[in-house]
Amino acid sequence: MQNALLKIIPSLLFIACAQLSIPVFAQGLQYHLAKADSLFAQKRYTQSLDLYKSVFNQGQYTPAMFLKMAYIEEGLDHAPQSMHYLNLYYLVTQDERVVTKIKEVASTKKWDGYEFNDFERFMSLYHRYHMLIALSLMAICTVFLFWLLWQRIRQHKASMGLWIVLLIFSALLVAHINFPVQYQTGIIANSNTYLMTGPSAGASVAQIINEGHRVRIVGKSDVWLKVQWHDKEAYIRQDQLLPVVL
Repeated sequence: MQNALLKIIPSLLFIACAQLSIPVFAQGLQYHLAKADSLFAQKRYTQSLDLYKSVFNQGQYTPAMFLKMAYIEEGLDHAPQSMHYLNLYYLVTQDERVVTKIKEVASTKKWDGYEFNDFERFMSLYHRYHMLIALSLMAICTVFLFWLLWQRIRQHKASMGLWIVLLIFSALLVAHINFPVQYQTGIIANSNTYLMTGPSAGASVAQIINEGHRVRIVGKSDVWLKVQWHDKEAYIRQDQLLPVVL
């Protein structure tokens, strides 16, 4: 029986290639991405994966790239890594079809943490349009500011109502800029991973869990990430987690 991930990924590649919300690439990174795509087309998968990782490590990505990385990792029998890239793909695209497939794989492997609730969906959309929202709020504030200046110059007075509206939108802009952009999750990378009661190797072991489970990241202390696991908080070393973060 064919693996579920290997079935879904090729069918999503066409849609991913058509995505418009892709970060701008520097010329050198563009070359590496094109080279990686060429190697993938030639079925030289491990070489293309190395180049894709290099591009991603420098903060650049495309939806299609994530799908190809997931495909390669699944072919290498690296299921947690494959799920990691599928989660990143969803973070960028909000493609519900990949959520269905992720849940199917997680259910088959008995991995927890893949609920994809409404708050996570909202935060994914919020992340996607964060810059657009910020620019819109800035534009609105600018319009009201010029309106107030026009009133001051032409009428020698400024409407209190306009001042109040300007203050409200300014407060929204400040709150938006300082609000966490992402609902951060991570996937356990290794078997027999220790969840600790505190951010220290000397803390007590809260639980030992296997690879593949997904946890919510709620904080950080040095090399330790504070995570939520089954409605309880625990700590895990950051090198034991594949963060679903852009």
